[in-house]
Amino acid sequence: MKIRYYFLIVLFTVLSSCNDMLDLQPMDSIPEELAIRNETDLKNAILGCYDAMQSDSYYGRGLLIFNEIGTDNAYNGGSIIEFGQINNNNVLADNSYLDGLWAAPYIAINRCNTAIYYLENLDLSEDKKNTYLAEILFIRALNYYNLTRLFKDVPLKLEPTFSEGDLNIPLSTQSVIYAQIMADLDFANTKIKNTNPFTATDLAVKTILAKIHLELGNYNNAINYADSVIASNKKLVDNYSSLYNTEGNTESIFELSYTDIISDKNRLAEYCFPSELKGRYEIAPETNLLNSFEPDDIRRSVFLGPTPYCNKYENITGGSDNVYIFRLAELYLLRAEARAMQNGNITFIRNDINTIRNRAGLDSIFGNSYSELLTIIEEERRHEFAFEGHRWFDLIRTGKADDILGITEDKYYFPIPISEVNSNDEIN
Repeated sequence: MKIRYYFLIVLFTVLSSCNDMLDLQPMDSIPEELAIRNETDLKNAILGCYDAMQSDSYYGRGLLIFNEIGTDNAYNGGSIIEFGQINNNNVLADNSYLDGLWAAPYIAINRCNTAIYYLENLDLSEDKKNTYLAEILFIRALNYYNLTRLFKDVPLKLEPTFSEGDLNIPLSTQSVIYAQIMADLDFANTKIKNTNPFTATDLAVKTILAKIHLELGNYNNAINYADSVIASNKKLVDNYSSLYNTEGNTESIFELSYTDIISDKNRLAEYCFPSELKGRYEIAPETNLLNSFEPDDIRRSVFLGPTPYCNKYENITGGSDNVYIFRLAELYLLRAEARAMQNGNITFIRNDINTIRNRAGLDSIFGNSYSELLTIIEEERRHEFAFEGHRWFDLIRTGKADDILGITEDKYYFPIPISEVNSNDEIN
């Protein structure tokens, strides 16, 4: 099933260039025909929030590439100089791909803020308003979550852009950003009625809460949210390979839906496939990754060919492969990590790890050391989510980036794009 997140001009216009602050054109006046006047307009505006996340600069290409070729999973096999900076962990503030990675989440955030602005005055019941608001706040929280993990301190904007003065916003510390994310998610928790994994759901809210609590060291909370998702009607698919050709499957918690319409496609297969298959090979698997799989690990089978490439995204012509944001397998490994970090029940930790290993065709592990189990969890995450945009965040969270990538703490976050610094008077 495909749901198209149409590019909507409702309520906002977006500059064609990524070089202006937040990539947004101020709305000094909004034509009446473009305002949110009813529930249908609101639904379309919310679709526009999802659409912003599909951008080439974001989940459609950029975010996944940054999070893989900056690690030991992948390298830049093509000729894009800016990707070489990422591969060498020396990203400069004038990197044009960094511009897009910064702007795309803010486009989504501005669309969320605009929808919230109009929502209050719509003729809807309080229950309906809260349901829609919960969905919008989840989307906004997800985008700020990505921004602060990528750039650390970022401008916190909670109102729509109506004038150029609205674009000059100081940086907020990461702790302030997380506080806002948690406030949005605490409101959204239990209020979203959608069950379709192509949109925000209550399980998606609980998943991101579990992830954030793990990162913040709130391990009991992380476990409790993971418990809720694992105990739901979601199930791991039996065949790992079918994850990438069965959309909206039982394991999917939240995925972005793409189609082969030119304005609604991604470029992941194009960038993964080698030139002999008419791809660009801009993101190529490291030999270290390929050799790290155990012999019987069926997850190795997604890397194909004499010129190894990732086949999780296979529609090179149409670009209609869906992109997972959250899926159930992560909750098992997340819960295992949280329990290991607090010296929890060894059997429970091993059971969660083995649930993922057994699905991959591997034997169960029987480690008794927490440090050993944490190392296994890290490797399981690497193999389970290779080329899905997790590795960079995992290495930063676990403190392994220094040893594995040879980088120091000043490289944990990307620099704010120079175009933003030059155009935002508050962060010069």
